[in-house]
Amino acid sequence: MSAASAIAPGETPVLECDGVTRLFRVKKGLFEAASILRAVDDVSFAVRKGEVLAIVGESGCGKTTLARMLLGLLPPSGGTIRFAGRPMEDVGRSEIAARVQPVFQDPYSSLNPRKTLGQIVGLPLAVHRIGTEAERRDRIARIMELVGLPSHLVHAYPNQLSGGQRQRVAIARALAIEPGIVVFDEPTSALDVSVQAQILNLLMELRRTLKLTYVFVSHDLAVVEHIADRVAVMYLGRLVELGDTGTIFEDPRHPYTETLLRSILTPDPSLGLPPGPTGGEFPDPLDPPSGCRFHPRCPKAMDLCGAVAPEAETDSPGLVECHLYNEESHDR
Repeated sequence: MSAASAIAPGETPVLECDGVTRLFRVKKGLFEAASILRAVDDVSFAVRKGEVLAIVGESGCGKTTLARMLLGLLPPSGGTIRFAGRPMEDVGRSEIAARVQPVFQDPYSSLNPRKTLGQIVGLPLAVHRIGTEAERRDRIARIMELVGLPSHLVHAYPNQLSGGQRQRVAIARALAIEPGIVVFDEPTSALDVSVQAQILNLLMELRRTLKLTYVFVSHDLAVVEHIADRVAVMYLGRLVELGDTGTIFEDPRHPYTETLLRSILTPDPSLGLPPGPTGGEFPDPLDPPSGCRFHPRCPKAMDLCGAVAPEAETDSPGLVECHLYNEESHDR
C-alpha cells in the first residue's frame, strides 16, 4: 500500500479523484480572445474512510476550486470524481449533498441573518425531508449540544453570536443530515487564535465520535500539522506532493513544499519573521511556465526543469512531481 493512496488492497475509497481537471475561459479585455485557465490540472488522489486529508498551497493554487468540485458545486472539465466507487455523474445532486457537506471560511456570510439557529441547522433536514417536525426539533437539539451550543440559542440569530459560535452553527448545519464526508474551506482563518484551537479540538472530537472523513483546505500549515493525517500540496493547479503529515513536515521532498514549510511563523519571537514562501514573483496562471511550473522560483532548478514537465512518482513515502525524483530525468 502506498502512502499516496493510503488505500488497502480491496478497500474502496470513500472519495477519489482520477485525473480531475477544471478549465475556465478568461477574457482580459473586451476585444481580446479568451484565454484558458487550468485552475486544477490532472489531479489524482484517494481518501479512505475516517481520515483527514489536508489540501495546502498558496492563494491561486486551485485548492478551493478542487473543493467546490468535490462538493458538486462545479463540474470537472475532465477526469472523474468517485464516491465509494461510483462516478459523480451517476450520483444525484441530492445524494451528493447527503454524502458530502461543506463548512466555509466565513461563518457569518454563509449563515442566513434572517433565520434563527434552529431554522439554519434544521434546513438540511427539511430539504431532504428527514423526520417529522418533532423529530427534527429533537435532532437539532442533539446536534447543537454535540457542537457545544447552549440550547437557549436555538431562537437566536447569527448577529447575536460570536465568531466561534457562528462556526459551530455552520458545523452543526453540515452534520444535520449525517454526511460521511465534510469539506472544510479555511474553516478557522477568520477566527481568533484561541477560538481556532477550540474549533479544531471540536472537529477532532466529532471525527472520532461520528467516524467522519474530512477534506481540509487550508493555507495555515500549523493548523494542518495539528489535524491532518495526510497532506496534498498544490501549485498552479498541479498536485506536486502527497504523503503522510509526519513525513511531509519532517522530510519534505518537493522544493515548493520545503519553502512553504520554511514560511511557517514560529511562536519564538527571538527567531524573527520567517522568509517568504519562495523567491520571485508568482507566475501568471493564464500563462504558466513551460516544463515544471515551479522552476522559475525553484532554488534547485536544473536546465531540464524549464523544458520538460516532470512525471508524478509514487513510492513508499507518497507522491512527488519533481525531476529530482524521476529516474528518467536522471538518465537524461
